Amino acid sequence: MKVGLGIPEKYYGSVKGMLNVLLPKLEIERASEVINPKLIINSKLTTKQGIKVKSIILDKPKFSDQILDQEILNNCYNQYDFKKRCKIRVKLSIYRLLCDYLDQPLSPWGILIGVRPTKLVHSLFDRDFSKEKVDLILEEVYGIRTEKRNLLLRIIAKERSYLPSKEEAQKKVSLYLGIPFCPTRCAYCSFASYPFESYQQYVPDFLDALEYEIKKLGAAINELGLAIDTLYLGGGTPTVLSTGQLKRIINKLNKEFNLSDLREFSVEAGRPDTITKDKLSLLKASGVNRISINPQTMNQATLDKIERKHTIKQVLESFSLARELNFQNINMDLIIGLPGEEVADVKNSLEEIKRLNPDSLTIHTLALKRAAKMDNQVQLPSNVKVEKMLALTKQTAKDLNLESYYMYRQKYMLANLENIGYARSGLESIYNILMIEERQTVIGLGGGAITKMVNPKDWSLERLINPKFPKQYIEEVKERTDQKIIKLTSLVR
Repeated sequence: MKVGLGIPEKYYGSVKGMLNVLLPKLEIERASEVINPKLIINSKLTTKQGIKVKSIILDKPKFSDQILDQEILNNCYNQYDFKKRCKIRVKLSIYRLLCDYLDQPLSPWGILIGVRPTKLVHSLFDRDFSKEKVDLILEEVYGIRTEKRNLLLRIIAKERSYLPSKEEAQKKVSLYLGIPFCPTRCAYCSFASYPFESYQQYVPDFLDALEYEIKKLGAAINELGLAIDTLYLGGGTPTVLSTGQLKRIINKLNKEFNLSDLREFSVEAGRPDTITKDKLSLLKASGVNRISINPQTMNQATLDKIERKHTIKQVLESFSLARELNFQNINMDLIIGLPGEEVADVKNSLEEIKRLNPDSLTIHTLALKRAAKMDNQVQLPSNVKVEKMLALTKQTAKDLNLESYYMYRQKYMLANLENIGYARSGLESIYNILMIEERQTVIGLGGGAITKMVNPKDWSLERLINPKFPKQYIEEVKERTDQKIIKLTSLVR
């Protein structure tokens, strides 16, 4: 359905971007350019004595939406806040109007489509806004439902105890190592993940390049007097490497970095078909205090459909082995909304998870991306079913005495929902919190790794991205490493 927007040009791109995510079946164009539209929406903004927005559908006068915002006149806001609020008010008005016309409920997250809604809330608390005022803004300005506002506020309360001060953030960094290989590539995956059998010829040179990057960045970080706060070995699937190869990487990390202040050492042992006793014993002896064993579903038919290529039996055996070796913080990932799965299938997965009793549980709502093999033609559960599935995961977390501690979102997630991490108190992943909230510099090493240079003065950041493809990473590692060292030195000094 074609919709023409008659709104100030400076808001057009932002409004269209929002509607493309929240109402993807609509074709959005400028009112002055659209041909044969089904609807034309005019939105008028005035800024006398506050912000007033009135949006109407031409030729359908019974459909209109009006907003009057005088709260923005409070002394706690500046001119930048006022301009930003104008755009937000136009977005909410048009979105509400279209939902009214289409007779469909607002998204549970209102007009928010960004990855990190928690960053918005942290910024409000940083300005000493009260919890009540923050909740009011989330509801009235962004249109967020009660259950999502409550979720945000619970998570923020948990996260703020882990976030560094500006002074601490100036003195610490975290490390992420990306191993861009997996046994096979899952159909939903959009990460740096190359099937090991097809790409194993790159592994020797990849490890040499990674060692080079570790050595050079280790020297720079030591010279700058920075402490290593958390270390995360991800990918891909790091445990696709042999025990000897993993030992080589870990030994190099210990040689080049001072890890004496490390609060967390986490490893994605995500694919249970890569886990062995020798590998887990090595990780345990190396000080790894958090691992992930990720089934994504406990239904074998679904595992086969998404080309995950491991069995439920392997999940159970790997988890049992990790417990035997005394790992006290085991995370498990599940994805809801996988093709062909019904609410009963998710319930079955959760019952199996409850029997294993992990220490943390990360729930992902399926988001289809262009880099994934799975496309929009597959049969996926309805939004109503996905919301029921997410509700089941929330109850399971409660049954396991796990509390929500971080969350993020992705564009084109089913039902416009979220990913949530649950953990037992004291076992929250510090790296996950720091990475999502972007309150500490994270140095990315390896294939596809993202470096986030965070300036604590204003929490602004710059991203540097390593090539995903192993051959390109190998060829460009020296250039990319030099670039990171220059940027990090400039940031710290």
